[in-house]
Amino acid sequence: MAKVMIVDDDPNIGLLVEMTLRKKGDFQITNCSSGEMALEKIAEDKPDIVLLDIMMPGMDGYEVCKIIKSSAETKYISVIILSARREMEDRIKGMDIGADDYIVKPFDPDELLSRIKARLRIQELEKELVDKKQLHTVLSMAVTLQHEINNPLAGIMGNAEILNEWQSLSPHEVGECVAAISTQAARIRDLVHKLSTVTQVVESTYLGNTSMIDVSRSK
Repeated sequence: MAKVMIVDDDPNIGLLVEMTLRKKGDFQITNCSSGEMALEKIAEDKPDIVLLDIMMPGMDGYEVCKIIKSSAETKYISVIILSARREMEDRIKGMDIGADDYIVKPFDPDELLSRIKARLRIQELEKELVDKKQLHTVLSMAVTLQHEINNPLAGIMGNAEILNEWQSLSPHEVGECVAAISTQAARIRDLVHKLSTVTQVVESTYLGNTSMIDVSRSK
């Protein structure tokens, strides 16, 4: 069930929007009478969509929208401005600060529902895209680990096998094997550490169309 928050200082408008949505669809609805209250509730409830009035005492809708869209935790919440202000500059300002849609009051109930459903469909598509991107990154990581670790791992295993015959080796040869194992293990350790701290992935093509992470260029 989609969660919709209505933010309007006029309780009659808030009730009208709520009744419209309850008649037309299946939503979990929260009503807020001020921008300050809305931000407090948003932090707790994480609604899918916020229907936001502009003209409110205290913090107006523009400021509320700006705060929602500037936070990493809430920027993906859809904001639909629902306002009596119909001038083009008002619409442009709303979209410039991050609003996803702008509907003028008095609104048509069917249009409002259609716009809300459209935003919910877009959110679903965006989530699918993020999921696919995450899967792609995981697969690239697996290919990278296989490619980057195979060589040092082979070196460790080869030197370990030589050390099985340590009794026939000179102290110098034993030392060389141990040093080689230490060097290759450190290489794997550094690679794993680098990949665990990457926040900006740069990919390259490996073996045809298989993607892997370019460790040296990733940050």
